[in-house]
Amino acid sequence: MANFCPNCGSPIEETAKFCTTCGGAIQQQTSPSGNPANAQQAPDSGKGEVRLGLPAPGYSDRVNHPEILAAVKKNRKASKIFLLFLIPIPIIGFLVYSFATGEMEPDKAALYGGIVSGVFLLFAIFSFLRDRSANSYEAVVVEKKSELAYAHRNSGEGERRTEYITTVRTTDGKKKKIVEYEGSQIWAYNYLEPGDRFKYHPQFHFPYERYDKTKAPCLYCVSCGTKNPVEADRCKKCNLPLLK
Repeated sequence: MANFCPNCGSPIEETAKFCTTCGGAIQQQTSPSGNPANAQQAPDSGKGEVRLGLPAPGYSDRVNHPEILAAVKKNRKASKIFLLFLIPIPIIGFLVYSFATGEMEPDKAALYGGIVSGVFLLFAIFSFLRDRSANSYEAVVVEKKSELAYAHRNSGEGERRTEYITTVRTTDGKKKKIVEYEGSQIWAYNYLEPGDRFKYHPQFHFPYERYDKTKAPCLYCVSCGTKNPVEADRCKKCNLPLLK
């Protein structure tokens, strides 16, 4: 299997000491598995080829890797099951409180519990529709900034928190703002830099894939969101293939 030059990404022989395209030196460092530690492997066919070292620039074909697709399906199924169990809990809780304490009539308990359960149901439907309507896109980061804002902008009241805003321009010329909040997962703002070209994969837990991963601080697992070294082949936590 041919490797790839760490300088320009051109195919090179496994034993090459210099790239025939750019002339760059190739360091042949051997990893414990016997593969060159800095070699960039050719695209895998989904059969589990090892890719150690810095990935060549480009988007990974592993978005369709069988193991990753199976993990996505499993995560979606687990989320649906969790919501199905979560929705009736308020009704049950209010009724238990009513019968246990006698401080609330059962019909009122059922009404209040039903309202809360209805909110959970609407949230579940909204999340389902949002996931179905989300589309993958490719873009370039234009700007990053953080600012203090009220939790309720319209009223100008409420708790102040920091917003982390990553502005990007998609390949069709549209500007999008990725807004993340203090206290939540701040992934786009921390992972992407101005000028970075990336793809957004809505089906993944961690949805951002940089085109040039050689400049990335790490590789995130698309399923569990764990940080991994750029040189790694699989996630150190869940062992799924990394996008490289």
